[in-house]
Amino acid sequence: MKIPKKIATVLATGALVVAGLTVAPLAAQADQIPGTITITPTSGNAADQFFLTSIATSVGAPVGYRAASTNQIFQNGVLVGNMSNLRTTSMAVTAGSNGLDGNPAFMDRSIISTNNFVSNKRLDQLTGLVTGTFELRYYFHALSTSLDLVNDKYLSLTLTYDAATGAWGIPVAATATSTSLTASTTANAGEVALAATVKDAGATTTLTAAAGNIVFKEGATTVATVAVVNGVASTTLAGVANGTHSYTAEFVPSNALFSGSTSASATVQLGAIVAPGSGTSNITVAIPTGVGNLYLTSYSTSVNLGTAVRNGSTLDASGTLNAVVTDERQVEYPAWNLNGQVGDFTKSGGTVLDGKYLGWTPSVAVNTIGSTAGPVVAPAPTTTSGLKTVSLLATGAPSYNGTVTTASALLALKAPVNTPAGAYSATLTLTLV
Repeated sequence: MKIPKKIATVLATGALVVAGLTVAPLAAQADQIPGTITITPTSGNAADQFFLTSIATSVGAPVGYRAASTNQIFQNGVLVGNMSNLRTTSMAVTAGSNGLDGNPAFMDRSIISTNNFVSNKRLDQLTGLVTGTFELRYYFHALSTSLDLVNDKYLSLTLTYDAATGAWGIPVAATATSTSLTASTTANAGEVALAATVKDAGATTTLTAAAGNIVFKEGATTVATVAVVNGVASTTLAGVANGTHSYTAEFVPSNALFSGSTSASATVQLGAIVAPGSGTSNITVAIPTGVGNLYLTSYSTSVNLGTAVRNGSTLDASGTLNAVVTDERQVEYPAWNLNGQVGDFTKSGGTVLDGKYLGWTPSVAVNTIGSTAGPVVAPAPTTTSGLKTVSLLATGAPSYNGTVTTASALLALKAPVNTPAGAYSATLTLTLV
């Protein structure tokens, strides 16, 4: 592919969505109120004499609710039974406080060893509890004489249960992961190099302990499956036809310690770009003395930054941009520069996110001779303009043998935390001079 020294654009897209880890094994109820339940112990066996030794809530009863019942057990939205004395209408009990005065509830068996407000049953005394997740609910009731377990207010805590062993406990969430992918051509015709990295959910730290496989795909077709080693997996595809190819990398964990994740698409172009129904044109440049040309051989036509993740006061997202420069000029020619500049991000409806919040960390392949990466450009607010100012991606000197430089840039978006949600896009222009 021969492209003149100028004009190559890359579309950088990403959805700015603030998202957190949620566990919802049971159907949510309209009358669950915000707050938490804390228990001791946090795990045990269904055959233990008492299910709990203490229970506490982070909030008290809402106004208008003047009765409380503890340890109602639900599974799949269905009441299985209760593990304590059913209810109390007093503002305080000798076993602690039930939260009817608006303050958080707290009951502990150490206050009174026969504290049935905490629990007075074994978990295996319930009929119908099966393997899976279940809910422990702390209720506040509008009427002390009539308990409405559908419409009354409650706090909920999700627990797990194994009917085979009797073990129960608070579920431990797997470490969330993110997977990034780079795709680039090699010096050999028809080859594509794919490299995937498994990182934490914020895409800041490589998870060297992550065990499993990376499944590389083109569309729905698996093109390679490679074991993850120290958080990284790579492969080289041979015999790839000319044209545009888009790949993804899926991390498939081999244990429950890490969650799976799928990368954004990485696109690579092999051979000349031919528009439908058109012929091909060979673009050349006149050299005043001697011979030799400078080409932007290939580049990423799009970079998807994925879904931004909150990191303190910013919403962070990242992705990788690739480009290949071929320099066939004589050594007396000046060094070339590959520069980049981004405009503002916009979304449907006209909302604008200033392009200054995008930065990059450039790099060049380690086997490239005579070429160096440009400096790191930090996104705002570390810098005032980020990539809105023309920035150097890579530079190199010509040689008689010809130099092929594979350059990359890890794009980093740090949008303000108050950025409106939505799918944003911006145009990044690469210029080879």
